[in-house]
Amino acid sequence: MPESLITSGKSPSAVGGMLATAGAILAGLLAAVSVNAQPRDPSRVAAVFPPWWSVAQSVSAAGSAGRIAAVGGAPFIVILRGDPIDLAQRARSAGALLVLDPDLAGVCAPKEALS
Repeated sequence: MPESLITSGKSPSAVGGMLATAGAILAGLLAAVSVNAQPRDPSRVAAVFPPWWSVAQSVSAAGSAGRIAAVGGAPFIVILRGDPIDLAQRARSAGALLVLDPDLAGVCAPKEALS
């Protein structure tokens, strides 16, 4: 048994249970955010790509989904414009984890989008 588990007094099953609970809470939070932050204008979206992707990879994927309007304060968030019928789906197909309303992106939005 690893020493950290012995000294903390927690069994491996208790640690696994805590991790599962934390994962469920995180999944619920992400679901709530994605539902409440849906783009109001489907021709303009903030596509959130995996944070571990390089800037070049995020921008390349975003460019395949629509016209790039800006890159967010976080380099894995790209503001896109395009056909309102399928822009969000194209962004997801290109690898976006979330598609949000750019006005609700908050501190992650580019500075010019906030003013």
